[in-house]
Amino acid sequence: MPVPIALIVVSVLLQAGAEGFLSGRLDVTASLRLSFLAFLGTTVIFAAITRLRGRSGHRPRAMAEQRRQVRHLLWSMNLASAVTFLGFYLAMAWVPAALAASLVAGVGPLAVLLMGAVRGTNPSGPAGWARAVLLLVVSVVAASCIQPGSLWGAGYRGYAGGALAALAGFSAAYLAVVSRRLGELGVEPARVMAHRFHLTYALAAVFLVLRGAGGASELSLGATAVTALGGVVVPLYLLQIGVQRCPPIVTMVLLTALPGLTYVAQVAFGDVFRPAAALAVVLLVALTVGFALMESRPRREVRSGPGALSGPRDRAEHTAPAEAHP
Repeated sequence: MPVPIALIVVSVLLQAGAEGFLSGRLDVTASLRLSFLAFLGTTVIFAAITRLRGRSGHRPRAMAEQRRQVRHLLWSMNLASAVTFLGFYLAMAWVPAALAASLVAGVGPLAVLLMGAVRGTNPSGPAGWARAVLLLVVSVVAASCIQPGSLWGAGYRGYAGGALAALAGFSAAYLAVVSRRLGELGVEPARVMAHRFHLTYALAAVFLVLRGAGGASELSLGATAVTALGGVVVPLYLLQIGVQRCPPIVTMVLLTALPGLTYVAQVAFGDVFRPAAALAVVLLVALTVGFALMESRPRREVRSGPGALSGPRDRAEHTAPAEAHP
């Protein structure tokens, strides 16, 4: 198994464990507190790492145009990261974690293909579109089996949580596309992690202040901090390394296994075991593995425009590997 794919798989396993543990333990205040601690901590840790690395020796400076491009991409990531993670953790306050993860992951491959179509690329062809639609359908079916009636019969909170999760899925796909481009530009994953979450923790802090203390949460501050480190900071760094080296469609296909593994974690933490859900999870994971292998096969991409973020493989080979300083 290639190292980038292995890192994404490990990241998915860690995230699934954390999300399974969090399911049913988060209210809105706790979800905002988790977001604030996780992403402020991520920024501080990786800002320190990049500063120490910067002092360890001389690094080549990127061209001025490349630095501007990197700054633009990182600010785009700030916005997309805020939408993705705040949307997802808030969705988990209203719908079960496995359902939220199913919607986020299910729309991911289709969102990547839609963005490629808008930019004039055709990375997978008709078969790729069919695979993406099938993954979305199976993800929704799996979500329905995992928590019957949790979305369609939960009133406005269920619909709001589902809409937030779907929006987070589109934003996550955009993050995969931008991360791949940053990888082509030679930006270190640690530097990306140090710069991509400023808006996320700032908005979480603002919402916490506006909301006030809130009610008593099942998740203590200590448990929140540990979950933030082990379930967010570490897996997101591994994911960032992998996603900068994998085509976005491969990344998003691999991430569709997250809902099923989240359900497994929920059962391990005391949720109800449902045979139909287990079968749906097995099918979803099998499709994920098979489709990821298909999407990772070498091929040439059709491109019709110089501004596409997700260019062909040979474009990365001609990109200077100098580190771009934002």
